[in-house]
Amino acid sequence: MSDDHTRKIKDKRRLMLTQLLRAPVLNPAGTEVGRLQDIVVKLADGAYPPLGGLKVRVGAQDVFIAKDLIERLEPGGVRLNTHTIRTEAFQRRPGEVLLAADVLGRHLVDVVKGRIVQAHDLVLSPGDTGWYLAGIDRSPQAMLRRLVPRRRRPDLRRHAILDWKDVQPFMGHVPTAKLLMPLQRLRRLHPAQIADIVEGASHEEGQEIIEAVESDPALTADIFEELDPEHQIEFIKSKSNEDAAQILERMAPDDAADLLSELDQERRKPVFDMMSANQQHKLRKLLQYHPTTAGGMMSPDYVWVIRGATVDMALEAVRIDDKAPHALLGVVFITEDEGRFIGSISVPDLMRTNLDRLVEDLDLTTVSVAGNADITDVTLMMADYNLSALAVTDAAYNLIGAISSDDVIEALVPEDWRARVEASSGV
Repeated sequence: MSDDHTRKIKDKRRLMLTQLLRAPVLNPAGTEVGRLQDIVVKLADGAYPPLGGLKVRVGAQDVFIAKDLIERLEPGGVRLNTHTIRTEAFQRRPGEVLLAADVLGRHLVDVVKGRIVQAHDLVLSPGDTGWYLAGIDRSPQAMLRRLVPRRRRPDLRRHAILDWKDVQPFMGHVPTAKLLMPLQRLRRLHPAQIADIVEGASHEEGQEIIEAVESDPALTADIFEELDPEHQIEFIKSKSNEDAAQILERMAPDDAADLLSELDQERRKPVFDMMSANQQHKLRKLLQYHPTTAGGMMSPDYVWVIRGATVDMALEAVRIDDKAPHALLGVVFITEDEGRFIGSISVPDLMRTNLDRLVEDLDLTTVSVAGNADITDVTLMMADYNLSALAVTDAAYNLIGAISSDDVIEALVPEDWRARVEASSGV
């Protein structure tokens, strides 16, 4: 028998959770002993959760029926292999999750596409050792199946079925689950995707993600850089001053300056004082300017060499730099010894030039903007000269920072474009 044929047979046998909820539970004689209230599983990283048993309403009490007592599951009913069941009141055990109460209708993270999805129904499949949770159905039709009476529910079709291994549930609301959002799964996503998920989640769900990544300070800082100001403040509030300072320390200086300026007045100085002298120096320079000016958007970290440097030395400066944002690594700035701006040149142009030539002898871009230039001036300058990075200078024409095209795009994106649809809607 081919694998495809086997798969088709298994697909026909799969069940949706909504086909079983409130269904009669029958003994071998066909007599109803109760009604199914929920299905118990134990979640495990990287595995399909096996069905551990049933929560069944018997009379006025909920009881647990172990999986070994189940003869078969089928749409609209459960058949047991015994006439005798234990009638002690149902109690969760550590690590147990109830599919209807804890997962159905709730948000999950699609760790493949980096978005929030909603489990409108859950897919159960048979295996060699019993039934297991195989996936979720996030389609509107699945929601309809949950809301309408059983006899009038629409037919099951292949809608938006997601494999369970491709999703991660939020478990902060389940005290017995003992499973946090796993950091290793979040690391597969770009920080911007994680930030989108946090912004599209509830506060509790977002907090679960923030707590999951806090053991990776660099990733935490990257995510905070991508969050909108409202969510930055929302989650920085729960941090101690020391933790907040550590996050700001690792953020790009321009993003850190913006977030620091948003902190309550009574927190701003204590947090600032806990940062390194180097970061404090950078932030002081940036905080002199309004966030929408060139000085407020610039990064004080960039690749530069002084007059007299060779092309080879300029390329080496790019290679060893560990501070400049990625978007600024494509340009090298040249200054006099005392810091006066001479010009800039792209790394591709340097790579096409003889290594022993002096950088000041090359065809440099010599335009710059003042720190108080507004976004319009910056945008027009970069567009007119086709620049990926633009120098920012002070009144004495000393180089004080650089603006990348990324900074300009971020400043120009309308606020209502920032919430990516797939991250927040799950469609």
